[in-house]
Amino acid sequence: MNKIYRSQTNKLLTGTLGGIAEYFHINAQIIRILFVILSIWPGHLIFGLLAYVVFLVFIPNKDDDHNNGRRNLTDVDEYDNK
Repeated sequence: MNKIYRSQTNKLLTGTLGGIAEYFHINAQIIRILFVILSIWPGHLIFGLLAYVVFLVFIPNKDDDHNNGRRNLTDVDEYDNK
């Protein structure tokens, strides 16, 4: 089963909508246009911004999956030299 990730290559701000587009195998521009249209629809701007923030928080980066978002001490430069 495929997991959804924020895109590292197809992004304008954070890669959230690009990752959704990659998951559904459609053009990211279509997702972005639909998101903007639905967000500026009268009365839905706050819901659109809130939905984007929720997506941003809950959709992980692709890089974070290999260690579940945790950093090892070897990932920090100051510990590599000791």
